[in-house]
Amino acid sequence: MTWRNGAAVWLREPFVHFLVAGALVYAVLSGRPPDLGERKIVVGEAVVARLAERWSQTYRRAPNPEELDGLITDYVRDQAYYREALRLGLDKDDEVVMRRMRNKMIALATSEAEAATPSDAQLQALLDKDPARYAPEVRLSFAHVYLGDDTPAGREAAAATLARLRGGASPQGLGQPVPIPASFDSDPASDVAGMFGDGFVGALRSAPPGIWTGPVPSGLGLHLIKVTARTAPAKPQLADVRQALENDWRAQALRTAEQENYRRLLSGYDVVIEQPK
Repeated sequence: MTWRNGAAVWLREPFVHFLVAGALVYAVLSGRPPDLGERKIVVGEAVVARLAERWSQTYRRAPNPEELDGLITDYVRDQAYYREALRLGLDKDDEVVMRRMRNKMIALATSEAEAATPSDAQLQALLDKDPARYAPEVRLSFAHVYLGDDTPAGREAAAATLARLRGGASPQGLGQPVPIPASFDSDPASDVAGMFGDGFVGALRSAPPGIWTGPVPSGLGLHLIKVTARTAPAKPQLADVRQALENDWRAQALRTAEQENYRRLLSGYDVVIEQPK
């Protein structure tokens, strides 16, 4: 038998037809020849240890053999789907994928800043730059008379009520009933703002103590107010506000690291922006 006759017989074998057809289908779908390296999923000891560690962190115990087999099976499934998705180009122009990759790049760029520990000198410099940010809150003591909605008529009534109060009249029975206390004793400014609004607190901060003044608007309506005490905040000390200072220092360090990394990264690209006509 000549080699030509042998080849003809070989090509007539069904198994050969199957192999050729399979190769053709793969070539059409993938657009490239098979790469055994890319299509090998290795679940090494380090991978198994990482899967078991994640399980332990979640459930506070080590996985049993059956659970570990399930973790490995899921890992292989993830790898298979992930690699096939990349092969088909499903990651291209996907905003979710791009944002996840961006966040990973930022995490890599800021990992050193995240682990850094500020010195006392750095924290003190931050405190000296803006001591009011870290100072205890002003505490306010005051009485108020509620006058109802903020209307022209209400403001006219407020003038008459204010004159009576300044003339020595008792605030009891004046104004309109409201389901909040008529007086407050050394309440933090933020608590007062939460009830009446920031503008109301601003009026309390600037009003002369011991004198009825107003009318002052709030989210409820109009009030006449009398400040009885304002406790000025003490100068903040490093030991008392260390945690807040460390949080702000680290947040700034992370922003700086990310911005510097982005500038270095962008310097390697030629950015062309074509505006629509």
